[in-house]
Amino acid sequence: MTRNRMTFILILVMLVGVSLTLLIRHQSINPIVTVNKGEASLLSSTVDEEILRLDGSWRYESGIVTQVDRRSYRTIPFTTPYRASTYELDLTLPNGTYALLIPKSLSSSTILIDGKIVETIQFGNNRLVEQPSLLLLDDETKQFRLTIQHERQAGNSAPIEESILVGPLHAIMTTQNAYAGYEFFMLLISLLIAMFYAIVYLFHRNERLYGFGTAFFLLTSFSIMSRDGMWISGSNKLTLSLALLSIIMLIEFSRCLERVSFDRFLAISRYPLYGLTVLAIFLPSSVYEVYEYFVWIIVLFITFFWIGLNIGWLLEKYKTGNPLELLTFTLAQLVGYIGIMTSTFIVSPNQQLYSNTFTIIYFLLMFLLLPIHLSTDKGKKQQVEALASQHEMSFFNAQIKPHFLYNTFGNVIALCYTSPPEAARLLSHLSTYVRYIFENGRAENEISIRQEVDMIDSYLAIEQTRFRDSFYVKKEINESLLDCSIPPLLIQPLVENAVRHGLYRHPGQKRLTLSIQERNGMIEIFVQDTGSGFDPNVSNKTSGIGICNIKSRIEHLPGATFDLASTLKKGTTIHLRLPKQERTNHLDAYDFN
Repeated sequence: MTRNRMTFILILVMLVGVSLTLLIRHQSINPIVTVNKGEASLLSSTVDEEILRLDGSWRYESGIVTQVDRRSYRTIPFTTPYRASTYELDLTLPNGTYALLIPKSLSSSTILIDGKIVETIQFGNNRLVEQPSLLLLDDETKQFRLTIQHERQAGNSAPIEESILVGPLHAIMTTQNAYAGYEFFMLLISLLIAMFYAIVYLFHRNERLYGFGTAFFLLTSFSIMSRDGMWISGSNKLTLSLALLSIIMLIEFSRCLERVSFDRFLAISRYPLYGLTVLAIFLPSSVYEVYEYFVWIIVLFITFFWIGLNIGWLLEKYKTGNPLELLTFTLAQLVGYIGIMTSTFIVSPNQQLYSNTFTIIYFLLMFLLLPIHLSTDKGKKQQVEALASQHEMSFFNAQIKPHFLYNTFGNVIALCYTSPPEAARLLSHLSTYVRYIFENGRAENEISIRQEVDMIDSYLAIEQTRFRDSFYVKKEINESLLDCSIPPLLIQPLVENAVRHGLYRHPGQKRLTLSIQERNGMIEIFVQDTGSGFDPNVSNKTSGIGICNIKSRIEHLPGATFDLASTLKKGTTIHLRLPKQERTNHLDAYDFN
């Protein structure tokens, strides 16, 4: 495991720990069962300090009645649907100001105290959506009978899946405000992440991943706003439709990740979800409750299968290195799946707290995917640029080699007619060049300055033979630099250009100067000729293939520069600065000695 991944995991663990601490601190509810056979005496309890659950065996009677006469009992909360029924208990409280927090599953139920119907204060403004409600208790009444007439609207039987809470008024209000604060906090996080993805998509990188990420978090935000009628006048249809569309966008998002596994499965799984979304919009309300249950079974199955495939694939790729993107995404889906299972199947007084905790952790992981993907893209771009650079340098060398070889073969052919011994000598030099090119001319190779100078000497010997010693060569080389390394075929093309395009066309005195010195830790190379020269303002010689190749190749060397100065009919000077790189205990690919 690399240091960067270890750092990422430590930061992730820290974020999870801080999130859990902030959410759970002072917000959990005492899970002690307080009701036994319809009696709940809390005089010796801690109800004056904290919130307690009115869980346990309540008196029960089938149907809607004012008073339960039968001595039969049923445990609250429960998940099995029953028909309309009445639940009752005798509650005794110590001195203080108390309140009951009625869960949203009882929002349509009738609450009675000592046989009289009492009004509850509903949280939120939307009366069409089930929401928790508050029942203020009389300070003077410390012992009373609490009756619940439970019947779902439209005559549908339903379970009581949440606990009725009792505690000090300030504690009840604090807890409910905290839950509302969590909803707002999750909405804020979702909108911020959507904004970040949208900014990257619109102004930085127009990639599908960022577009689907924006759509996913926007749909999630709308789903949060419609839940419990927080900001949008929501309904079960709207909430489920938004949730299904969010899952579809999440699938599209995951298909854009690096090295995503099982893309075909994800592509196929979209279509039933699209169909279920359409049904969710147009399905009659009378069958909606069963339909919603069926839909979530399908969604949970697809998610479970999806996570399992990802985990299995990651375990298979463990030895070859896990892609951090898919690893983070799979961890996020696992956290989200556990959160859904917790809120759906685990009956607990802290159920909403746990669900909110998992949701926030899920959002944090999904947000981390943004910088991870940007970092991965940057790394891939650097790899592509490095590979392109290597291929480009190989292409430059491929351009230089034929250029030089064609000229040399022309010289040899000419001398075969005029002086066969000289042709043989030139063929010997040519053999040296060919071996040098094929053994040292690769882009990834580096050679010593000594090798490059020896090659230049051979080249100049060939050219002087052809031009019958018509030009003079002067070399000023610091011998301490001969073992320094440079890219191959870097100086020789400059010398060749000086001879072929400068001295060869000049009728007067012809002199070529090659200087290699050290200055300020850099290697200074001068190639100067007294040839015909040219006017840089009207000539395109500064953009020829050879010059462009040299400029492009030294761009990859730190601190390297290339300068060219030329005067018409006076000559040209090329100044090349290269970083000094010592070659110690290095075996050359070809030893000229």
